[in-house]
Amino acid sequence: MEKITIRLEEKDGTARIKEPVGLGIPLPKGGVQAIHQLAFMHDQEPINVQIEPLAHWPDGSLRWVHTSFLISLDSGQIKDLELAKPQNPNDNTSHAPAIEQASEGCVIRTSTGSVVLVSNSLSWQVTQQNNPGTPSTVTLHDEAGLPCTAEADVSWEIMHKGPVFVAATLKGQWVKQNNEPLARFECGLRIFLETGLIHVELTTHNPKRARHPGGLWDLGDTGSVYFRELAIETTLPAKCLAQVTPQATDKEPKMVQLVDFNLYQDSSGGENWQSRNHVDANGEITTQFCGYRLANPNDLVQEGKRANPLISIEYDGGTLDLAVPGFWQNFPTSLRKKDNKLTVGLFPKDFKKTYELQGGERKTLRCIMAHGSNSNIVTTAYTPLVPVLTPECYERTSAFPWFKANTQPDALDQLLTEGVDGSSNFFAKREVIDEFGWRNFGDIFADHETLYQAEDDAPFISHYNNQYDAIFGFARQFAMSGDKRWFELMDDLAQHVTDIDIYHTDQDRGEYNNGLLWHTDHYLDAQTATHRTFTRRNDTSSTPGQTGGGPAAEHCYTTGLMYHYLLTGSKASKTATLELAQWMVTSHEGSGGLLESVLTLKNRELPRIRALARGNTVTTHSYPFTRGTGNYLTALIDASILEPENDWLTRAEDVIKNTIHPKDNIANRDLLNVETGWSYLILLSSIARYLQEKRARNQLDESYQFATASLLAYTNWMQQNERPFLADTAQLEFANHTWVAQDIRKAMLIFQAAELVSQPEADSLMSTAQEWLKQVCDTLKVSEERHFARILIILMQNYGPHLAAIPANHNAALKSPKLIGSKPLKLTWRELIGRIAGRMVCSIKHLNIAKEKAWLDTRRDKK
Repeated sequence: MEKITIRLEEKDGTARIKEPVGLGIPLPKGGVQAIHQLAFMHDQEPINVQIEPLAHWPDGSLRWVHTSFLISLDSGQIKDLELAKPQNPNDNTSHAPAIEQASEGCVIRTSTGSVVLVSNSLSWQVTQQNNPGTPSTVTLHDEAGLPCTAEADVSWEIMHKGPVFVAATLKGQWVKQNNEPLARFECGLRIFLETGLIHVELTTHNPKRARHPGGLWDLGDTGSVYFRELAIETTLPAKCLAQVTPQATDKEPKMVQLVDFNLYQDSSGGENWQSRNHVDANGEITTQFCGYRLANPNDLVQEGKRANPLISIEYDGGTLDLAVPGFWQNFPTSLRKKDNKLTVGLFPKDFKKTYELQGGERKTLRCIMAHGSNSNIVTTAYTPLVPVLTPECYERTSAFPWFKANTQPDALDQLLTEGVDGSSNFFAKREVIDEFGWRNFGDIFADHETLYQAEDDAPFISHYNNQYDAIFGFARQFAMSGDKRWFELMDDLAQHVTDIDIYHTDQDRGEYNNGLLWHTDHYLDAQTATHRTFTRRNDTSSTPGQTGGGPAAEHCYTTGLMYHYLLTGSKASKTATLELAQWMVTSHEGSGGLLESVLTLKNRELPRIRALARGNTVTTHSYPFTRGTGNYLTALIDASILEPENDWLTRAEDVIKNTIHPKDNIANRDLLNVETGWSYLILLSSIARYLQEKRARNQLDESYQFATASLLAYTNWMQQNERPFLADTAQLEFANHTWVAQDIRKAMLIFQAAELVSQPEADSLMSTAQEWLKQVCDTLKVSEERHFARILIILMQNYGPHLAAIPANHNAALKSPKLIGSKPLKLTWRELIGRIAGRMVCSIKHLNIAKEKAWLDTRRDKK
């Protein structure tokens, strides 16, 4: 294995002192079998590092690992570290952290003292030197302001332990005083052994289903839960003075000394802080004033726009510094002290309304506590270091599909710079509708929805919900450029999607549970639907004949979440990827119930019976030729990377063989009917992705050959028949330049096809692809729409094959054409009857009356 260089660069003009840093690193197939075979070095000296495996190749070798370490940098300093195989593996040993069980709970020793995880309690206690201990506990008050009880499922569980940190998690539920469950919680602590730094991550989750009558998902739904405050309370040994710095990231921060105080961020502090984005169930705007206010019990001390606060307290026997990442972005938030109680208001009681957590919705918030540490927690919280790998590392490890390192910027790259450098870049877009606040931050303002608005109209409140996988686009741009702005966009959006956009419940329809809620309605205000597509406050929908709905396979994107996990180690993103993949399986295959099978027979098989009875030819295809099937395939491929030992990829191969065939009558697909047929491009792209993953695994088997022949049949047809979408605007409802961006899918598919054939056919395909790509770039570079989110995200999602496609790749070319006939194309009566009988027998065999009743109940619109 070649050495991997990790670059750390201090660009914010601030010294970094033992700052925690983490990064996912890809490894080549067969290169490393276990983490003890890796060492972290600087100037040939070993560095204390904690390495966790993230993904494996099918042969069991490591595919991705996550590295965690502490680093100190002077202002403007650059350090290059190396990950390599140690010369003497026996020397690469790590000391186990000091963890022991005591009567009060689990005790973790650090260099500054100890942390006690209190048994069966949402509490922990930190001891420094000779002080008696500083306890912290999480509190929740219900909508009436009454305290709730945290009931743990089990006691604290140690999730990770190593020489750098110990991570512990406690899960349970909040119970009201009448013994009614209110919400679920998951609290994670990451305790850094060398510094005593504690990262706190707290997730609050409403596991109930939303009732969504008529497929409408507004606030005020009976499945919502309400509460007044969620906070972390730390009890100090005695009443003491605090140093409060509201804007600790300023070059010359202003610090105020106070005994008691309340620092409260009510709104974003931006120009549009009173945006209609911040409404309650009644449609009333909830923000009260612009920015933050710092007050003591008697006076207003200071006010400002956007607080990045630092609280520093010194008391007999210890010190405590506290910061809250995303403090102003996730408003409302607060930091307050009264007597010897220091409280982090993650959902503070100062807000003028109760908080509503919709059915299946959750929110994760964080704070950083430094007990007796000399770390600079301001930089850790607000301007964290982002380590960078060389692009060559990603290329030689096949970390990203169609990744080419160090290419010269071309016309497509110039278009994509709009995303971070343009006047309407992705950060600037947030300001337009004030895409901030705990429910909104991280999502993308769908500014393309303003295209047909009058200039003086307020822009639609429109959320994009990761449509066309912006997370993946951001991740890839970061890997190519090392620009931390792309990393920040990826990280913010992934955290939003995993909390807000995924419907986290098991109590609704199988085709809804744990699914992705798609973007809000086209050319309409989201109003009180928040990020949940359809609202009762709109009289109609942009979708003809549809005024409601729910999570849908046509709008599922998993690849970005997978890469977020691989780059950051985020457990939430891994879980989301796998849950979305399972949701897609359920959506397409069903859950096996009898009533569900009867409905499937009516909707799917009865039309085939009628067609065969009329003497028509019916294919064996059982999946629609649309982006929904394409997204299904992509989800299965992503899941197979995270769990190669499971049958995800085998299922993907079955889907391909039951969707497409090399001998298809392509003309009968009606693919040139743009409004109904265009998304076949997404399906073909997912098959190309499948082929790329199979090549990365060196699995050029029968399934690979079948998919190759099928894809080539369609790309050859495309080369002869496709033309720009805007060539016939009469076909289009909205003939805008999004269709030009969508044309890039055609060009990239032709580039991908060129990898699968020999010359001169490859040369012909490459020439066509280059011509089509040039048409896209030439049109968009002079377009007034080129800065729109949808256009940029489509371009990012499909970036790469134009640089990395390898014509006439004899290793990937079709080897055994005879194999393509192994799957019959025409459906026979015998096969159809067998398919129906098999489904019904399986449903009857596993009949469960309670599940059948639940299936019925979830399809009734109950208020």
